[in-house]
Amino acid sequence: MATRHDPEDYSPSIYSQPSMNYSRAGTMRTMSSDSMETIRILSPASTLSEGTIVPIQTNTQQNSVGDFSEKKAGTEEVDQPPRNALLSFSRIARVGTSYSPLLDEQPIPPLPHFSPKTHYDATYKRTETNVSHRKTANVPDFGLPLPRFIIRGIISIIIPAGLVVYYFLTWWRWLRFPEGSSEVWQRTGILDNVDIVNYSWFVIATFALNLGTYTVAGSVAAMVMRKRWAPKNFRRLIILAGNTFQDPAGWFKALTKLFRKKRLYRRNGLLWDMLALISVIGFAAWPLTGLTMQTEDGFTISRRYKGEVAFVVGRNESSINARDGALTTSRVTTFWSSGFSAQMPLRRQFYVTPGSSIQLNISSSDNILPDDASESIFLAPQSTGPLIGSVFGLAVRYNCSVVNSTSQFTVLSRRNDTFDLSRRGTASGYALPDQSVILLRNKTDGISLISNVNGSLELGTSLSINDLTDPTDSEGIGYASIFKPYPGLNSTVVLEAALWQSIHPIDSYGRISVNRDNFNFRDAENDIPELRNSRRYPGQKAVGVRCEASSAIGTAFINGVDGTYTEFTQLNASIRNGGGIKRFETGIAHIIVQSPYIPYGLQIPDSGDWFSALYSSIEMSSLTTNSFGDFLGAAPSVLQAEDLKRALLRAYKTHAIHIMYDGLSDPTYAWKLGNVTIGTEATILTRGVVPPEIILGLLMVWALSIIILSVAYQFRRRWTETLDGYTIFRFGVDRPDDVLPEMLAGEFDNAAVLERLPGMIGDLEPDNEVGYIGLVRGGQEADWGKRYG
Repeated sequence: MATRHDPEDYSPSIYSQPSMNYSRAGTMRTMSSDSMETIRILSPASTLSEGTIVPIQTNTQQNSVGDFSEKKAGTEEVDQPPRNALLSFSRIARVGTSYSPLLDEQPIPPLPHFSPKTHYDATYKRTETNVSHRKTANVPDFGLPLPRFIIRGIISIIIPAGLVVYYFLTWWRWLRFPEGSSEVWQRTGILDNVDIVNYSWFVIATFALNLGTYTVAGSVAAMVMRKRWAPKNFRRLIILAGNTFQDPAGWFKALTKLFRKKRLYRRNGLLWDMLALISVIGFAAWPLTGLTMQTEDGFTISRRYKGEVAFVVGRNESSINARDGALTTSRVTTFWSSGFSAQMPLRRQFYVTPGSSIQLNISSSDNILPDDASESIFLAPQSTGPLIGSVFGLAVRYNCSVVNSTSQFTVLSRRNDTFDLSRRGTASGYALPDQSVILLRNKTDGISLISNVNGSLELGTSLSINDLTDPTDSEGIGYASIFKPYPGLNSTVVLEAALWQSIHPIDSYGRISVNRDNFNFRDAENDIPELRNSRRYPGQKAVGVRCEASSAIGTAFINGVDGTYTEFTQLNASIRNGGGIKRFETGIAHIIVQSPYIPYGLQIPDSGDWFSALYSSIEMSSLTTNSFGDFLGAAPSVLQAEDLKRALLRAYKTHAIHIMYDGLSDPTYAWKLGNVTIGTEATILTRGVVPPEIILGLLMVWALSIIILSVAYQFRRRWTETLDGYTIFRFGVDRPDDVLPEMLAGEFDNAAVLERLPGMIGDLEPDNEVGYIGLVRGGQEADWGKRYG
């Protein structure tokens, strides 16, 4: 007897036990000791591929064979043809084995006629050599090529690509803008409906993971047929079929095994690890998409100019100078002295030049004029929504800074310290050789409500005495033009203020006693050293501020979405009989000295309380003594340098607001402004608590991984559309009966036989013209151009 050689991957529990061998799709194959010669006659040259699970022993009993043999019937012939031998073999198979209802026995095809003297000829030998005895139900004998699943492959590319593209468009339309940006208001024609976009992501985030599993399933079915990705054993194949790579429970179980080093051999394989990583990325990204966006109240406005009509509040070209200059200055002075905040009406929006460093909040209606407008800002008519179009308005520049040395002054550095201000009836100022003017005010020039502080003011301006005292609305002080255009934005007017002060505590005010220990009376701290104890103001310290300002009226193209103005064109106001308004930069001196008109002789009336106005303009309250707020008429501190700066800046802001809006915010005074585009209130989509760029990056990795696998594998021929439970059951039919008790003895992970069964799906009969798909050992890949039965 010849010695039997075990295959390289021989396992006693699979190969050595006597058993029937079942094919994957229901074909039954058997051998017996009495029929071995017959099989050799039928297929002397047939061979099995390495790794094919076909047992060589059988439990067929000898007496069963004898019961159905032709010899017992007395009809035995010396030269039995192969056909009779196959019939005898069929009988043996039916008697000697138990029949499985899960398998479909295929009838043996009719064989060609043989001469009694010829056991087989060459033609029949070649046919039997190349035709498999295995056969799948409902498949012709000549086999069929492996199918392609083109539609599923296309869908597996479209789904992840479409989802990521949709999120990218959502990000580009809504989420790429910084928080508070108004650029999100502009309609683009892409995903402008906030409700649809917002609610759609709730739905997508719910089903995206399942869609991802659907798209990956086809790739897995093809990848297990490749040597590179095929699982090493049947257990790993079953795990892949169960889609545990997309289940958090499966990830946790795999990590548990990973850290338990003694069971590292139980890992799920490279393919499972890669698919799990893709699933983890999707699992982390998709639920967080909803946290990358949130809805807010905002506006929607067309990107294109539409020429609509809007109701606005503010002056236009014909009405800007249709006011009496003195009355307007008096009104501004009253507002400033009372401490009213300079507020714009309605939207409260001003405009800056593109690239300006001035900060403004376009999405809010709480904008106030900046403290530093060294770069020009533009005040235009205000509406309830953002405007786009060419409008009339006021462009201004201004800035103020604290002076710490007389060298920083340009006008007051040339002051006359011998000018006598104590004599009544004399001028309240003087002109310098270059016609610049210095105005002087003393606390005794009027009635002051601050009893414990002495103060004196010197106000210098670069305006000439002729322009400062001009009662008309000419180019010297107003916006109208008689002989030449007014200077405009490029010509600044300097205003410098030096305030000398001294403070002393008080013991009582009338019948009210004051405890000095309850108050901290502050003297000037950041004063100008050169002006201490000056000849004119002995015992007093001076603080100083220097301001520069300019303005012009004209038209500009405004964009309420980004808060910019461009294409500014300077215009002249219409001439008004009796004088018009003063320019933004020329009226500040009148406001500070409480005089709407300064005569040429610089004799300013003493009726205004200029000193108390400096305190009240910045809401610097006086002392009170009880809960009822009884007025004491005393100040706890002199005006510091920063306080004086704030007072002057508020004067500039208040003057600008009154020039353009008259200090009114009531929309009752609105008028129609044509040829503009106005935004309407709407719900907008803005960035949420999770940065959308991070989620977009994760989704792109997730989608790109799925698409690469789909392109690489899903358009190849493969044995099944997806790796599911039914296909695993079909392979289970190939299991030898003797390993079934071991598999049923414990849990899935403890079934050692699954570790010994191969996990790659390939060609069981690679040498035949018609192959057979099954579990193979040794990496025998299926041939894409071959037919399979």
